[in-house]
Amino acid sequence: MKNVFVTGGSGFVGQNLIVMLKENGYQVKALARSNESIKKVERLGAIAVKGDLNDSQALTIGVKDCSVVFHLAASVDFFASEKDLKKLHVDATELLLSISKSNNVNKFIYLGAASVIMNGKPIVNADETFVSDNIIDGYSRTKSQAEKLVLNANTLSFQTVSIRPPLIWGKGDPNTLVGIIDAVKKGRMQFIEGGQHRFVTCNVINVCHALLLAEQTIRKNNGNAYFITDGETPIFKHFIKKYVGTQGVIIPDKNVSLATAKRVASIMEFVWKTLRLKGHPPLYKGLINALGLEFITTDKKARVELGYKPIVTIEQGLNLMK
Repeated sequence: MKNVFVTGGSGFVGQNLIVMLKENGYQVKALARSNESIKKVERLGAIAVKGDLNDSQALTIGVKDCSVVFHLAASVDFFASEKDLKKLHVDATELLLSISKSNNVNKFIYLGAASVIMNGKPIVNADETFVSDNIIDGYSRTKSQAEKLVLNANTLSFQTVSIRPPLIWGKGDPNTLVGIIDAVKKGRMQFIEGGQHRFVTCNVINVCHALLLAEQTIRKNNGNAYFITDGETPIFKHFIKKYVGTQGVIIPDKNVSLATAKRVASIMEFVWKTLRLKGHPPLYKGLINALGLEFITTDKKARVELGYKPIVTIEQGLNLMK
């Protein structure tokens, strides 16, 4: 039985990964910051390690006797500043890498983000050689910085991999699904340019499948990043309507031009930051970049090198939510 340590175990991806790991015979330890998080991971069969990502003692206890680390913990926030996210994404990753190496961990698998290549323009069929020349949000910048630390730490005895999913969705999604439903209820939901652009998605089950493959695949040369997707390129509007429709919510056909959306986003960001308002504005540049433009990556490299293939189609994933 292989021992593994998971950060972000009580999160959306983490909970699903723990279930998959347990089903495949792994012994799982999971970092948990709060009593609620401890209960969540223990209900899934993991051993909870109380602490946070900047707690070196907790991380040391977590990685002890583990051969693999799955580093999933992150704050998916396209409005937060780079300064606010650096401690969680960059500093904590650097600390965990150091502690993992010191405790003879063999493989370090990082949950990256496809958004590290977003540049404020439509992107079509990008592979891992594509590099952004204009990352506009703090989330993607810090995820990129952390990923570079992970991949540069790769050695023959300490192999590192980064899995880069685009929009992660599925049952229990606390981010996109909840956010869009809230926008609909407040009358704020509008499709940019009619929502006719295509994009890629990755169901949480497929994300966990890819993470598991990254652990199980034996390669002499790791230190690689891999895009993964559901293998489909749905039209944004069609997918989102079906997605929230699984929860009995209907999105009205309200549209806004991209130019207008950008102007409104700039104004809202200025007001929020100037007045130091809490929460997020209804519209901001990072949100437009993430959901309002065509975004298609290819997962060919993951299919060839990791043997990745989606195990859940978009239709199957939607049916699981009903």
